[in-house]
Amino acid sequence: MARKNRKSQSIAAPAARGMAPARAADTHVAVPRVLEVPAHVLEALARDGAVEGVPDLVATRLLLGGLVALFALMALSFAAAVVLQDDWSNLHGNEGIVALAVLALLAGLGGGLWYLLRQFAHVDQGSIRIDADGMRWGNPASPQAVAWREVCRVRAGLQDVKTEFTSSDAIVKRLVFQRAAGGGETMDVRLPLALTMDAPRVLRFCNRAALLRALLLRLATQPRPRLRFAAEVFIDAGVDPQTWEPMLAPRRWMWLSSLAALLPVLAVFLVWPLGEHVGWMIAVLVLAMLAGAGAMGWFMDQRYPGLQGVFEFETPAGPAP
Repeated sequence: MARKNRKSQSIAAPAARGMAPARAADTHVAVPRVLEVPAHVLEALARDGAVEGVPDLVATRLLLGGLVALFALMALSFAAAVVLQDDWSNLHGNEGIVALAVLALLAGLGGGLWYLLRQFAHVDQGSIRIDADGMRWGNPASPQAVAWREVCRVRAGLQDVKTEFTSSDAIVKRLVFQRAAGGGETMDVRLPLALTMDAPRVLRFCNRAALLRALLLRLATQPRPRLRFAAEVFIDAGVDPQTWEPMLAPRRWMWLSSLAALLPVLAVFLVWPLGEHVGWMIAVLVLAMLAGAGAMGWFMDQRYPGLQGVFEFETPAGPAP
């Protein structure tokens, strides 16, 4: 319990080691706060060398097996319904449409089962490796790669490393940073925080926390110009930016406060009088969402004042160990 209290105090203290006191007093300024990477963390980074993902094969196979069982159950239920049907008089005149619908459904179920069964042969064909030179991930036969020397600052914006939701994966957050693409152009690198791209091949990595920590450390210990990290990166990754130890509580509180921020919206739906103009309802819903978001931000700012704004990291000159 004492250890947890010390960690909470170190996170909440605005004037932690390596921060400029004048800057730390205001947690919302755009000027980054500079934190020093502890010497023992750098020594461990050099000593440990490359970090490779350890696929969770049991969970991946259980996922595939569960989906196969679901598709098989759907197929059996449909077949049983067809066999047990004793009165087809209501289909008179629609036999062709029904036959096409049955064939389409059978084709879909059969195709899904065939795809899932084939995926069992590809389980474990997904990897990630983080070392002093860069990172490689994806299918080992044709992996994606990025070298740390290619990572650069964004041309417009105050954050070089951040997390965001994407429209195609509404419940999955991605880690985002930029790399040089040649010809003076840059391109975004987007990685899901789970660090897996293909769930049927690798559902999750058993050492995901160690991989995320190594990834953030490599990004934080690159030569100048130093990268600017959004504080949410460390909340989402569960890493203390001061000590680089596991830090799970802020992420849990953020999710809880996000759910609580939806309460004003729910209240509008429940108490809105019937018959009122829908335009007024939309306006009130927007105000309720803004109020909920503001309350969530205020709560996190009060509970974790040291986890706001933008961070940079002070490291020895030269590349990471």
